[in-house]
Amino acid sequence: MLKHDYMLLLYVTSPYGNILYHKENVTHGQVAFTSSESGFYLVCFWVDGNYSANVGSLSINMEWKTGVAAKDWESVARKEKIEGIELELRKLEDEVEAIYENISSIS
Repeated sequence: MLKHDYMLLLYVTSPYGNILYHKENVTHGQVAFTSSESGFYLVCFWVDGNYSANVGSLSINMEWKTGVAAKDWESVARKEKIEGIELELRKLEDEVEAIYENISSIS
């Protein structure tokens, strides 16, 4: 959440320059996307023209999750009507599958 009333412009760009996410007037929120290209993804933030460094510093908190950690498990639990140990086993199953896919891609 930004202090004061500054707005951000936010872009997420793929390794090949495709814009995966673009939003203006951002003060807080979440961004999610499924990557289809391997490589480095770029996240860019621009502060609107009303920001002045004389007013104080500006900080942005960001948590970047990938793979199984990025999955919306609450949504999965609601859709599939699972909870507790069954949900935890489902998470483990996805983690094992991701490990298997990583090992397979190395071979």
